[in-house]
Amino acid sequence: MKKKMQKGFSLVELMVVIAIIAILAAVAIPMYSNYTTRANLGTRLAQLGGVKAEIAEGIANNNGSVTGVTVAAANLPSGATVADGVITQSTADIVAGTALTLTPTVGSGAITWACNHTGTLTSSQLPNGCQ
Repeated sequence: MKKKMQKGFSLVELMVVIAIIAILAAVAIPMYSNYTTRANLGTRLAQLGGVKAEIAEGIANNNGSVTGVTVAAANLPSGATVADGVITQSTADIVAGTALTLTPTVGSGAITWACNHTGTLTSSQLPNGCQ
């Protein structure tokens, strides 16, 4: 008797393929979510470059003091505020209940910026300029 050649896939083979795809998806989806969050936060941080320059100019005009340095609301990106040189950028539209805070420190003729965050952001979600 001749054996019939199998055409197609068996149910077990299909189930193995589906299991492999499910495992890959379980790993890839959270990584992609963190990646997109990090990219969006990085974009928001980059948009504050002009504000940082304006604050640096204000500090220079204020004899090196950050007290009282502000930026006109028209020059701020949406969701950003400035008080005494400290920039607070709401990122609640990216991750609920979060914000980035950039704090200037004046020392020996240079301004350094410290980036902090509030809310539930993890280190894997923070952009390079804020870790």
